[in-house]
Amino acid sequence: MPIRMTLPTHFSHEPHAQARVFGHVQSLHRHKPPHHKFDFPTELVGTTADNKATVYYDPHLGAPGKDLAEKVFAMAEKSFADCQNYFGIAGQPVNVIIAALDHATDGSAGAYHAGCTFNPGGDLYCDAAFGNPVMTNGLMIAELTECFMGAQNKGWDCGGSNGEALSRLLAELESGGPGGVLAGYATGPDWDRAGRPNWIDANESTDLNPVSTGCGVLYLYWMMSKGYTAAKITQAGCPDGSLASNYHALTGRTTAWHDFIAAVRALPHGVGSDNPWGAAVPVA
Repeated sequence: MPIRMTLPTHFSHEPHAQARVFGHVQSLHRHKPPHHKFDFPTELVGTTADNKATVYYDPHLGAPGKDLAEKVFAMAEKSFADCQNYFGIAGQPVNVIIAALDHATDGSAGAYHAGCTFNPGGDLYCDAAFGNPVMTNGLMIAELTECFMGAQNKGWDCGGSNGEALSRLLAELESGGPGGVLAGYATGPDWDRAGRPNWIDANESTDLNPVSTGCGVLYLYWMMSKGYTAAKITQAGCPDGSLASNYHALTGRTTAWHDFIAAVRALPHGVGSDNPWGAAVPVA
C-alpha cells in the first residue's frame, strides 16, 4: 500500500532530505516487529467520546510528548467533526500516533499514512511539535482528510495533486489559515516560481510535487475568495479528476484555467503565499 506523506515545502528543494525521510518511513514499515500494532512504540492517551479517534504517543518522547498528545487529544473530536462537515459524510475510526518521525520534535517531518481510505489508511502518523499542538493537530488533519477522500469517492485523489492540495487547504484552515503554524508547508509560491503551469485541466499523479500541489491550493483559496465555502468546494468533488471539473460543478462554467490564470495575473502583489487573494475565507 503506497505511503501518503505531507512534507514541508523546503523538502522539495532538498531532494536528499526528502529521500531520507521517505526511506526512513518505508524502513519503519518493513521492519516493524510482528507484535507491534504501529510503526512506533505507543502509549495510549484516550479515545474520543464519539469513538472516532484514538490518540497515542511514543513514550520515548517523555513528558513533553505526553503533554503534546493530551492537547491534541483535546482537539481531536472537534477536528474529526469538522472533517465530516467538509466532506458531508460520516468518517470511520482512526488512530493518531504522535512520534518523532525524523528524529526531531518540531513538526518538520510532516505526517504520513497508508492509502487513501480509512481502511487501511486509518493509522495517522504525525510528527511531534513540542509546544505546538496546533501544528501536530494540523498535520493530523492533513492525513485524516485524505481518508475522507477515498470514502467520499468524488474524484479527490489523495495520491495526486488535487487531493494533496485539498488536504493542505483544510489542514491550514484548521490551524490558523495560510499564515498560521503550517505556513512552512505553503506550496503556492513554488507554482508561481515554476512559471505557472496548468494543473487545473489535469491532475498530476503524485502528492510530492509542490508545483502541481501549489496550483491546486491557490485555486481552492481563489474559489473561497469568490464566496464558496470549503465544505461546498469539497462536496462538489472533481467529477472527471481535474480541478476544472470542480469549477464546472460549482459554477457551470468550462473556463476554469482561463478564469483562474486571469485572476492570478491581476494580483497586485503576485503570489507570496497560498492565499494571495487578500479576502477572508469562509470555512463552514
